[in-house]
Amino acid sequence: MNVALIGAGNNASGHAKSLAQIEGIQIVGVADPIEEKASALAGEVGANSFTDHKKMLDSVKPDAVWISSPCWLHPDHTVDCAGAGAHVMCEKPMALSMTDCDRMIAAARDNGVKLAIGQSTRYAPALLEVKRIFESGQCGDLVTSWSIRMSYHKPQPHAPWRMDGEKSGGIVFEWEVHEIDFIRSLGGKVSDVYARTAYSRDDAPNFLDHFSAILTFESGGYGNLEASQSCTLGPGGRGFVGTKGSAQTSGRDTVQVKINEMDEVQIVQVPPDPHAERGFGRQTQNVDFIRAIREDDVSPIPGEDGRANIEIGLAIIESGKTGDVVRLPLSS
Repeated sequence: MNVALIGAGNNASGHAKSLAQIEGIQIVGVADPIEEKASALAGEVGANSFTDHKKMLDSVKPDAVWISSPCWLHPDHTVDCAGAGAHVMCEKPMALSMTDCDRMIAAARDNGVKLAIGQSTRYAPALLEVKRIFESGQCGDLVTSWSIRMSYHKPQPHAPWRMDGEKSGGIVFEWEVHEIDFIRSLGGKVSDVYARTAYSRDDAPNFLDHFSAILTFESGGYGNLEASQSCTLGPGGRGFVGTKGSAQTSGRDTVQVKINEMDEVQIVQVPPDPHAERGFGRQTQNVDFIRAIREDDVSPIPGEDGRANIEIGLAIIESGKTGDVVRLPLSS
């Protein structure tokens, strides 16, 4: 299978290294408007380099493309790749609007190609164990699922767009779309969202850098998100509370579980992802998508899933602006 990459930054480099380890995969093209970056990454994997992704699509005609371009470019790049008959793995966030999500889904459907969204935390061993514990029923019905992710993001010279809210979507889309996905993986469909948001950065006045949100699940219970990209201390964790017990992550490879009747906390050591241990952290999701292509199976993380996360993110931003509870679904 011949594959190509759009974007030559850190995410693209991670994908390229992982793809190069997969049997039967040949990386044939790397496109990035910065010629030096495209050439450098292409040289590492033995591919052709391009500064125009459309020229790359015409020239090497890849079977599939991994899109790791800046957030606001994802929709156009996806539509172009689908139009060229290439399957698409698009990095998160899928897009910054519902209209663009729908456009991407339609392009994949109309051109008979598969679309996957890079919600990589779905493959994180500790989060998979938390989900397994929840689905086992031992902790009872869901009361709340939660994520706390606090850190400080320093502007990077090679990616100034990350601090531009109009281009990155701020913390809600550029970072917390992973946490929205995790919360939703336990609670299911969200019926409404209430949030408080803050823009506290003098160096990036349009960059939404902090929010607290409560998501109500249709099936019962709620989700809680606490997030910051301007917190200099950086607490974090994910988990859930059930009617009979609770579970939470403790570091990358440890999960704590306590059933109500237990005297002691149970510590579960989760085997790490062997690919990540070797420096190929994106390989598991990439193998899964390639399997879906080869077997003509359903995309492991289809566009509809990415769209659901974007819808919640937009509701968080809207609620933060108005102070009101935002009901779902939103209009496109």
